Amino acid sequence: MSAGTDNESTPRKRKLIEVALPTEAISRASKADKDRKVGTIKNIHKWFAPMPTPAWRALLFAAVVDDPCDDEKRADLLEIIEGLVPDNGTAPSAEALKRAKAVLAEQGQELPTVLDPFCGGGSTLIEAQRLGFSTVASDLNPVPTLVTRVETQLVPTVLGKPPVSGDDGAFEDTEIDPMGGLLADIQHYAKRVEDEVKSKVAHLYEPVKGGEAVAWLWARTVPCTNPACGIDIPLYSSPWLSKQKGREAWLKPVLDDGRVRFEIGMGLKEKVPAATKAARGGKFTCLSCAKQVDEKHIRKVGTDGFMGLQLLAIAVDDESGRHFLPEQDGFMAHEIPMPDDAPEMEFPEQALGFRVQAYGITKQSDLYTTRQIHTLGAFADAVAKVPEWVRSDGGDSDQGVAISSILAICVSKLAMANSSQARWQIDSRHGSAKAQPAFGRNALPMVWDFAEVNPFAKSAGGWFSQLKSMISGINALPREIHAGQAVQADARTAGSMISPRSALVATDPPYFAQIPYADLSDYFYVWLRRAARNIHPDLFGTMATPKAAELIADPFRHGGPGQARQYFIDGFTEVFSSLKQASREDLPLIVIYAHRQEENKDGELASSAWDAMLEAMLSAGLSIVGTWPLHATHSSRQRGIQSNAVASYIAMICRPRPADAEVLDRRGFLQALRRELPERIKPLQQSSIPAVDLGQAAIGPGMEIFSRYARVTEPDGSPMRVRTALSLITKALDEVISEYEEDFDADTRWCIKWFEEYQWETANFGEADKLANRYNTSVPGLVHAGVVKSAAGKAALIKPTDLPANYDPTTDDRLAIWEVAMHLSRLIEGKGPGSGIDAAGELLARARTRTEIDEDTVKGLAYLLHNISEGRGWTESQRWFNNLVSSWPDLQTSARVADKRGVTAEEDVLF
Repeated sequence: MSAGTDNESTPRKRKLIEVALPTEAISRASKADKDRKVGTIKNIHKWFAPMPTPAWRALLFAAVVDDPCDDEKRADLLEIIEGLVPDNGTAPSAEALKRAKAVLAEQGQELPTVLDPFCGGGSTLIEAQRLGFSTVASDLNPVPTLVTRVETQLVPTVLGKPPVSGDDGAFEDTEIDPMGGLLADIQHYAKRVEDEVKSKVAHLYEPVKGGEAVAWLWARTVPCTNPACGIDIPLYSSPWLSKQKGREAWLKPVLDDGRVRFEIGMGLKEKVPAATKAARGGKFTCLSCAKQVDEKHIRKVGTDGFMGLQLLAIAVDDESGRHFLPEQDGFMAHEIPMPDDAPEMEFPEQALGFRVQAYGITKQSDLYTTRQIHTLGAFADAVAKVPEWVRSDGGDSDQGVAISSILAICVSKLAMANSSQARWQIDSRHGSAKAQPAFGRNALPMVWDFAEVNPFAKSAGGWFSQLKSMISGINALPREIHAGQAVQADARTAGSMISPRSALVATDPPYFAQIPYADLSDYFYVWLRRAARNIHPDLFGTMATPKAAELIADPFRHGGPGQARQYFIDGFTEVFSSLKQASREDLPLIVIYAHRQEENKDGELASSAWDAMLEAMLSAGLSIVGTWPLHATHSSRQRGIQSNAVASYIAMICRPRPADAEVLDRRGFLQALRRELPERIKPLQQSSIPAVDLGQAAIGPGMEIFSRYARVTEPDGSPMRVRTALSLITKALDEVISEYEEDFDADTRWCIKWFEEYQWETANFGEADKLANRYNTSVPGLVHAGVVKSAAGKAALIKPTDLPANYDPTTDDRLAIWEVAMHLSRLIEGKGPGSGIDAAGELLARARTRTEIDEDTVKGLAYLLHNISEGRGWTESQRWFNNLVSSWPDLQTSARVADKRGVTAEEDVLF
């Protein structure tokens, strides 16, 4: 719980969001939503770093409902929120929604309009409509504006209408489901679009022998630099086509008359050859003379226009499953001429996340094979005819616009799997493989080998799969008949779109300099514009997405990092000033932000993203009155937990700063931090926020203290900078975490100090013995305790991965907090039998039967060790202890299960 501080001269009712939230329930639901592949609004369209819908559902409800100032009544409201966020990440039940709406109706005022000026994928507005709010959405970028317009404005206008296409599918009964008519029409006109496209381009997809081609696998080529060789080197990163058990397949290169061709190796009887790509960097090896070519040569070839393409294999499906064929005679797909209407939009010379320009890929059409451009253009042109088809079939204008807009989005999604950014990826669990679409991360990297899918096949990436995904996403929308409004607008003027003092402002702004939203959106824009400009002229009147006014700190646009940062601050100061005027006086503003602090050149943790956003808020006269960390990143994100990537969002609850706010000096601020931060950090740790995110989460309560004052002054009278305040908050957090050490036994305290100095490295026995005397322990005793190894005048801590597998804390005659934490880490990190969360839970259940062990102290040790590892740059150890903290709720659940089973010292259980 993160309670806000109310310093206003005029008393006001605090909202529930300023006092309490069931953050663990919200985080569970949000993670489940991120992990879901179907039945979610993410299926409608790709957007970058979207906020999970369960989190918005809970935050919007809690922002409007008054805190009852009564523990029992507050618990009832928190229970209602838990009902709104089911653990599986799905939409709430009808009964849960009914209870929530009844509470909202009892507030005594008309519900506010929810305003989001950075609408993105639309999750804020969708969940607002689900709860019964009216909505206004905007974005400078036409791509998210169209997506949100479809979700919140166009779909509601056609709910309950019978299908234009007649009795034509499984969704026609609008009495049972008001979405039924629309879903039937999407299927009907999608099939008509596909038939039209086939009549134009089907001849470009030659049939293959042995089944239906689902993908053609290509590699870029460059000539070998060896004058005596000179063959074209295919650039591919793995020889594997499939690792599915019993169906293994791989590329088998063969030198044939001065060129490399590929046969298909099957099974595991032969040795699988290496790829041409080196393990690290952009180096590739010639398959003929073994000479390496480096990235400099490859870039030169690309910019000179001589990089080529070579077919590696064809993935084919038949009745027996998937298999692979080599290049077939007469295959001419790479020689299809470029159409006259190819998208010629140039990439910026430099842009965040863009790497392709250095290799001669300088415009949108360079991302595609010529066959893909013909096909995507044909799909876009066919979709542009849909409004006319709908009218001819007796449908109204709303139906024509809604259906064609949805299918236009399908075309832009089709481009994700039909470009050279699509990869052939092998499933790490099952070994099967399929094409993975572009934007596995929010960038446009150089891809050496790629998959060109068959758009007419029933496999991943084709038109049918896009349609299936779209229906799944549309079906996840609420069935509210009241349409919202979604317009293209600059967030600086968003407040003018709505009556003053009437909105609940709730938004997830762009993340400083992490994602080049507009530059990436052009990838979709070129196809959306071709398909939908006649029905959305307000969105597609320009050749590209607006860039100049985009509110990100792009150093390439603004002359360097410093200028880009100031542009960001100035822009968001205008945004928050405008939103403050639109916000209803009794309601807080909700701003979501997520960015991890990074070490600067002086070794301190800092974040231009955080301090820029916070500086803009304070400059606009806002004060942070509450903060909530929400752990919401899905387990399969490309960077993943292995990289210690930030996994939590911070919901900042803001209100206008009181006119009579006090001035505080630096000393007073430090005293307030030391007085208040420990109690504010404790709930974060109890909720098992990942250790990697604790520093970010602490920014919230720290900035609550800082922003409640008109200003904090330095000793020379100057105002304290936000960056300085963030640095002081980080140091105060370090002090809070270090205080755990007082609760540890002597052996554990020795281990911590040794770890700080040597981690897992070996050092002199004399140093170990000297430190042991300081902590009233001994090196032989530490060896006996099972935490240290010592031999030949040397000593070292035992890594978790090297600890014995048959450890039982109930029989340990020298038990230390350190030992329990290391064995828990061993089991969580382990891959084989007898490891995992369940085994770790059983060990925890046994350990806490001992009076020496307090499980909160074990978790506190993990936080402390993570903090040490992060400060030293020890990535592997940092990951281990972050995983231990992140797994704590599951550990506790498994421990409770073990308790019920009666795990005791007498059981013969090996861990």
